[in-house]
Amino acid sequence: MTDTPKKPNRRHVELAQKILEIATERGMAPGERMAEQAIASLCNVSRTPVRKALQILAEKGLVLPDTDGGYRFAADPVTLARTEADFADASEEDLHAAILRDLAAGRIGDVQTVASLQRRYEAGRQAVQNALIKLSEDNLAERGSGQQWLLKQFAVSAEALAKSFEFRLATEPLALTMPDFKRDATAIFSLRQSMLALKAMDERDFDRRLFERTDMDFHLLIAKSCGNPFMAEALTAHHRRRFALPAANHVGTFRLMQSNTEHLQILEQIERGQMTLAADLMRVHLQLSQSQRPRLAGRGVPPVLKLATR
Repeated sequence: MTDTPKKPNRRHVELAQKILEIATERGMAPGERMAEQAIASLCNVSRTPVRKALQILAEKGLVLPDTDGGYRFAADPVTLARTEADFADASEEDLHAAILRDLAAGRIGDVQTVASLQRRYEAGRQAVQNALIKLSEDNLAERGSGQQWLLKQFAVSAEALAKSFEFRLATEPLALTMPDFKRDATAIFSLRQSMLALKAMDERDFDRRLFERTDMDFHLLIAKSCGNPFMAEALTAHHRRRFALPAANHVGTFRLMQSNTEHLQILEQIERGQMTLAADLMRVHLQLSQSQRPRLAGRGVPPVLKLATR
């Protein structure tokens, strides 16, 4: 009997895609060495998942083993014909999104079983389990007693955005003033490059996808760098949860451009060691994002889509 190949870990697949996108943005040339530590710093992960992600890219022929160890880029990423299907099972992604939509709209309860979700969505057991595991990894679900899964409806409810900003206003500025805050020069440099690239764009060619990725990296970097493991854990879990939710295209491009400029100003003060000023700027940034978020209540927009303003 032929053994069925083991399906790669979803996080490693997503990291592989992110590495490829970073290489594209930075114009890496064929044969250029992939520095594990630089990638790990930029992606806010350890070197172990980076190695796993590079192995996935090697299996696809996108990177090649280096004679001195590690990997080198195998092809110009700009010319690669990539699709989302190369990195994810579309049906499982659709199921994941459907569960979130129904949970936000109150169409399903927050206590479910694999069997109940199979019946509702007419999906296979493995597909439902994979969707639940993804929700769990994003801190949107957890295992209950017996066969139950507990879905975190509060995190996708109509009130979630306001509560999220309350939490962030209380914690993110404080994280910047922690006495053991450590600046990661490599990650800061990479973030600055992406932010400057975004700043050079106008509203017509603004890259929303690059903004979303840079936005996530920026807030996760602050969480990781704060030096307090309890605060880092809480902030990282919160950011991963909110970035796992479907993005909404109704957030105005002009506001995203403003937000990028605010991120850059905060990053500059972190580089200078002006942490109190960085914290003040973070507070203003969050208050502006909170006050300028779209007000779409009662217009038929699923509540989960209201969580996209960063």
